[in-house]
Amino acid sequence: MIASRQRIRRLAVLCLFCLSLFLAGCTASQDNGGIGNDDPGTPVTPSSGLTVDHNCTDLSRIPAYWIQQAKAQFNLHYAHTSHGSQIVTGLQRLSSGAGGVVGTALQSGAGNYRFYHDYCRVPSGQDGMRMMDGQQMDYCETYVTPELYWESDFGMNTTRSVLNGFNVNVSLWAWCSQLDYYSRAEAQLYLDRMAQLESEYPHVTFIYMTGNAQSAEINRYERNQQIRDYCSHNNKILFDFADLDCWYQGEQHQENGIPMEHPRYYGDEADHTTYASCENKARAFWWLMARLAGWDGQ
Repeated sequence: MIASRQRIRRLAVLCLFCLSLFLAGCTASQDNGGIGNDDPGTPVTPSSGLTVDHNCTDLSRIPAYWIQQAKAQFNLHYAHTSHGSQIVTGLQRLSSGAGGVVGTALQSGAGNYRFYHDYCRVPSGQDGMRMMDGQQMDYCETYVTPELYWESDFGMNTTRSVLNGFNVNVSLWAWCSQLDYYSRAEAQLYLDRMAQLESEYPHVTFIYMTGNAQSAEINRYERNQQIRDYCSHNNKILFDFADLDCWYQGEQHQENGIPMEHPRYYGDEADHTTYASCENKARAFWWLMARLAGWDGQ
């Protein structure tokens, strides 16, 4: 009888051990496989916040695994006017092979940075970054001014409607030139409304943005700095559009002590700037997505 009990006990221990191995294998599979387009999960938001700027444009530093994870995990909602299109243009150019991306992270060409883009709906592509562009109202609005995303009650409700009705887990809005003349209080309203959306949608990562750096107005610089300071002090995710405007190959351009768009980006090839500026912002955007996917940036 004693021997029989011992055999039963050993068999039970063995079964529990096998069960634990099975469950561990399932967990590892879920962690490594990412989350597909049909079921986006909550992005990994760094607890200490994150700023992506001119120091974050070298795609060769991003491990292949995190590029793949970025493509697997996110469905993006992006609202903007014309200046914000620079990121879209840059992502499209990298996706097609422009901008010198061949031979970087995955060593197999432009397909590494494949980008799917559509207006007011989430693209279905499974092997690239997926971006829903615009605000869906009674119609598809692709020129999204502040009052259509955050500045008015109508805009906030429109954004809520998109977040409730579409399969997205990252949302951001880009400035045009409003910060040239917005007051400190108006810029603070942007910050407050973004924080409000964060509190209402904890499963969505909201990316804050500075405006462009094309104006010599000191107010523009101060409002951008206000956004930087708020994001730094409150552990927010910031895409520093203005900083990316100012730097070219390690050189920051200034006029009268104010950081401004670098002369190498002067032009109107696309969206009020050059293709080089668009591609630079797109590289920084891939860096941002890799960080949100879980890469430590090292």
